[in-house]
Amino acid sequence: MLRKRALWIGLIVLVLAAGGGYAYYRNVYQPSQESVEPTIATTQVRSGDLIVSVSGSGTLSPASEIGLGFQSGGYLDEVLVEVGDQVQEYDTLARLETDDLELAVAEADIKVRLAQLDLDDVLEEPSEAELADAEADVQSTQAALTVAQYTYGTAQNSDLDASVRAYQIHFQGAVDQYLEVENNDASQSRLEEAWNDWASAEWQLNDVLQQAQMEQLDAWNQVDQAQNRVYQAQENLESLQSGPIEDAILRAELKADQAALALDDARENLAAAELRAPFAGTVVDVTAIPGEHVGTASIITLADVEEPILQFWVEESDMSGVAVGNRVEIIFEALPDDTFTGEVVRVDPALVTVGNTLAVQAWASVDLASHPANLLGGMNAEVEVISAESRDTLLVPLQALRELGADQYAVFVVQSDGEMVLRPVKVGLMDFVNAEILSGLELGEIVSTGVEESTETDVPSGEEMLPPGGPGMRMLEGR
Repeated sequence: MLRKRALWIGLIVLVLAAGGGYAYYRNVYQPSQESVEPTIATTQVRSGDLIVSVSGSGTLSPASEIGLGFQSGGYLDEVLVEVGDQVQEYDTLARLETDDLELAVAEADIKVRLAQLDLDDVLEEPSEAELADAEADVQSTQAALTVAQYTYGTAQNSDLDASVRAYQIHFQGAVDQYLEVENNDASQSRLEEAWNDWASAEWQLNDVLQQAQMEQLDAWNQVDQAQNRVYQAQENLESLQSGPIEDAILRAELKADQAALALDDARENLAAAELRAPFAGTVVDVTAIPGEHVGTASIITLADVEEPILQFWVEESDMSGVAVGNRVEIIFEALPDDTFTGEVVRVDPALVTVGNTLAVQAWASVDLASHPANLLGGMNAEVEVISAESRDTLLVPLQALRELGADQYAVFVVQSDGEMVLRPVKVGLMDFVNAEILSGLELGEIVSTGVEESTETDVPSGEEMLPPGGPGMRMLEGR
């Protein structure tokens, strides 16, 4: 009885198991094996802007910053600016004591005037009165020469010559007398007397001869001087008659030029005693006080904050997007609501290390016209470098492109009857989302972007995002 009951229970379990298996086959397994028609994703060719850019960060710096000092040392008379002052180009910032420099200018100016007067005298044509005076001077000097020559001639036949001859006779008599006394063995006293007479006569003769020679020499000197005056008077007359001599003109001109150069130097030294701003900017440092002796070192630092420049860095991998002339958009941390524009003005030729990372260092101008603001050196900013952009151009998603080869692309265009054709296109710019279509498509056309994943089955869509094959597709030549 028990064995019969167990048999019935086993049959019931078997029937239930068979029924469950059949239900799983009909409701789960069999539907999963049936093919599901895939859904094609599409999009419309649209018009828009495509911008390719790279991002970086940077710091604002003055366009130029320079330390200013005097060309030569001296005592500082006054400092006219303080830190933070805004100055214009050529404004005086500081001044040295100038008493000695002003005196040097005045002295140089006098020398210039004197040299010019000399030059004017050389260049000036002689007047009739000057010529007449010169001719009269020649005649006068010639007359003086004649008188001097006559005086010299008569000096040789003067009474002094007769006196010389008389003393010569007296001297000879004294000599003869001494010899006679000596030969007659006269007394010693008589011999000494005769000797003294000889010596006295000799001295008197020499004195008279010397006087005669002096008179003749003086007369000759008068002749020589008179002759020189005649030569000078004749040269002066000839110079007036022939006009200025080139050498004299050249010497006078050189002296005038030399004096003018000395005056220029003195004026430059005086001007250099004033320290002036080479450009409009802001005073950022002053290191000297009046009364202090200063040299040529910098005492005032001036920065150009009206045209600041942004020093920025982008990652090495983005270096292709940074080039001189590229447009930039800048947002300062302190001014998050304002976007400033500018352009890249310099790209350094070597990579730099920023935060242990290699980066490209570049510099960009900042246009303050659209956002007048008081920008300070050292302000941090985020910068976006626009490496390429295209406005109001045809765009399709990147998923719509089918790469045929190097720089060769095509898209599947959905026709009005639902049929898809593969059409070659020319692609321009691309970012991470869209591609610019230069030719091959028209605005509003429908293109395929691939196969949508089914939500009803576990069958994955194709990795290549290609629409399924079949009679509904064909290749269409690019147009």
